[in-house]
Amino acid sequence: MFLDRYSRRRRWIVGCVAVTTAVVIMLLTPPPKMAKLFLNEEIYWTKRNYEETTESKEEPVQPPPENKKIQTTVTTSSLNRTESAPTPSIFTYVDEPPAANEMKRLMRALSTQGAVCSDQRRIGGLPRGPHGAPRPFGPDGMWYICFDEEVQLIPGTCVVYSIGTGDDFSFDEKMANHGCNVFAFDPTMGREDHNHSPRVMFYNLGLSDVDQEGAENVSNKLDKRTWKTRTLASIIKELGHSKREIDILKMDIESNEWRCLRHMLADGTLKNYVRQLNVEYHVIVRTPEALRRYYSTAKWLERQGFKIFHSRRNPYCPECWEMSYINSNLVNLPLN
Repeated sequence: MFLDRYSRRRRWIVGCVAVTTAVVIMLLTPPPKMAKLFLNEEIYWTKRNYEETTESKEEPVQPPPENKKIQTTVTTSSLNRTESAPTPSIFTYVDEPPAANEMKRLMRALSTQGAVCSDQRRIGGLPRGPHGAPRPFGPDGMWYICFDEEVQLIPGTCVVYSIGTGDDFSFDEKMANHGCNVFAFDPTMGREDHNHSPRVMFYNLGLSDVDQEGAENVSNKLDKRTWKTRTLASIIKELGHSKREIDILKMDIESNEWRCLRHMLADGTLKNYVRQLNVEYHVIVRTPEALRRYYSTAKWLERQGFKIFHSRRNPYCPECWEMSYINSNLVNLPLN
């Protein structure tokens, strides 16, 4: 009886030791090894996103069908948005959207500098008016010209078109003194073509958006029907300058600049030929529609690469703005 009790106690102790050993092994051994040790089976573990860490016989988890629909919708919407808003050509006039204050927007655009010219010089201008009256705010008829090295106003080869001279040849003579060949145009003076000075040639011709020879038998010589006019492209061709660039185009043509600019921008003559543009804007009509058209033309110049390096309001003409542009397609000046 004693031996039987001893035998049961020994079996109990051995059982406890075996269970304790098994528990310790389970706690200290990593799960895959423990399972293989005790169960002798292959266990496959997967990540939370259902991607397998070992080989698996299951098919890959497919994304929810709703995601595909959403992605397809976004892609189609993006394509439609791109197709519905094409970028306008730089040779196409774009009517800018209305603004709450059209005049303020136009003035801001004309005052925003786009290019940096370090060597700006005031060229020309008369200290007195047509009847000898003094100019209290300085000479009238002067223009700001950029003489930076990048502009390459090379004496002996530079070409200047001066359109709208009136009786003031001060700008033309100053540029001729620099060594440029100056071609002056004005159909309002009643003078025939002539050499004004050794480097200044005058033409009884006006700039326009059409070529015309001018009507005869009209008593009023200020009547535009009597004027011989040419487009800028025709002037360049007739003067034999088609294979070279025009260094400076200066225009003061009493509100006709807006129509001529739109024509020259549309046919690409300004972009392809004119390195430096000086123009006096006449903001005469103040209706919202007219102001928006002025602004749209100024923005068209900007879209085609013309950058303002100087602008000022004419002190003798409150509705006039004197603008100086660099053609960034032909001249490599620093840009703002």
